[in-house]
Parts: sequence; C-alpha cells; structure tokens
Amino acid sequence: MMTRQAITHLICDCDGVLLDSESIALRVLHRELLPLLPAWSGADGADDGAQEEPRSAALHTAIAHRLGMYTDILLGEVDREFELGLDALQTERIHQIVALACGEEAQPVPGVVEALQAIRLPRAVASNSDAPRIEAGLHRCGLYAQFAGRIYSGHDVAYPKPAPDVYLAAAAGFGVDPARCVAVDDSVTGVRAAVAAGMHVLGFTGVAHDRKTMARKLKDAGAHQVFEDMKQFPQLVSELIWLR
Repeated sequence: MMTRQAITHLICDCDGVLLDSESIALRVLHRELLPLLPAWSGADGADDGAQEEPRSAALHTAIAHRLGMYTDILLGEVDREFELGLDALQTERIHQIVALACGEEAQPVPGVVEALQAIRLPRAVASNSDAPRIEAGLHRCGLYAQFAGRIYSGHDVAYPKPAPDVYLAAAAGFGVDPARCVAVDDSVTGVRAAVAAGMHVLGFTGVAHDRKTMARKLKDAGAHQVFEDMKQFPQLVSELIWLR
C-alpha cells in the first residue's frame, strides 16, 4: 500500500473537472461518427429504421465510456468496434471539430471556481487534451491565470493517460515527489494514470452521465476517494494537507 504523505500540490484534469466540456465532446463525437455507421444488413428482412435507435445508442455509450482518453485513441477504438472506416484525414478533422467546440462552448464545472478559491495549494493541469484546447477553455472560463505556466498535455509527453507520464511531468514541474500531490480526475483513464504516478487520487463524478456507475468505476480504477459535489472538494484536500 502507498505510504500516505501530507499533500502540498494540486493537479487537476481539465475536461470534466475544471471545464464542463465532456458533454460537448460526447455530443460532437456522436454527431460526427453516427453517419459513418455501416448500413445494417439483417437477414430477416427487418426494417432498417428499427435498428437505427439501438445502433445510435450503442455508439453513444461506447463514446461515453471512453471520454478522458486521448481523442485519437478514442476514435481508433470506436472505429474498430463499429467498423466505421475512419481514415487519417477524417480522424484529424473530427479531432479539430471536437477541440474547437470544447474551446468555444465549455463552461466551468459547477462550483469549481469557489472550490479552487478555498484551496490554498500550488496547482497544475494534467490533461490528455492538446495545449491549445486546454488554454482556450481555461481562458473562456476565467481559470487560465490560476494555471498559467503549469499546463501539461498528453500530446507533449511520451505516452498519454492511462500512462502516468503527464501526471509525472506535472509533479516534476513543481520539483516534488508525486506522493505529495493530489490528483483530481473524472475518468477511468485519468484515475489509472494518476494512481500509476503514485499520487493520492480523488475521483470526481459531478458531470458524469451516470454518477453511481462512474463512482464504482473510478473506485475500481484506484481512486482513493470519490465525490460528486465541488462543495466537498476543499474539505477533502484540507484533510490531506493536515495528514501526519
């Protein structure tokens, strides 16, 4: 078991923790990928239209379960599962559309502004999104100044989440032991990354589509504690700061 140390630094995922943007990504990805689903070909002569809704729902669920992944990896997995036939140009186009929508439409996660004001720790962002998307969203939501110079992207390390690289980069940027950092993430991919980095991990479910299911998944992935309301965030961090 990891030896727990008092926490001195805070490292936040971006989408789904700071920015309420994952619903935007889900909507855009589903909209762009749905027309690429292969036409259903049933041998029993059933109406193709009758199959549209379950096929659409299956695609929606598959995307939702992968939110938090590096976008290209997410697209690759969904492409293989549904035989969409994505090529490199389509992948890049969808990637850019998602990034643009998230940067232009994201809002702060409810309560996060107040929670961050109450937490007196040096802080960084560690995200699988690319740096321009992170920065655009933070600027839009008035959070950029709190993280300027401490923004770490999965695009800029050897391996994105669920590898620990981006979380380790954030800790190295502070020059601190990862065990002194509390990481806050809302995805299984991100929680696994932070756990692998040796950090104390809080799982956040406040903007999840199914909070109860996601809470279980984040705990299974190794989150030490899970919370769903940003009002709980400062107290959870305070307990770690005063740990002896």
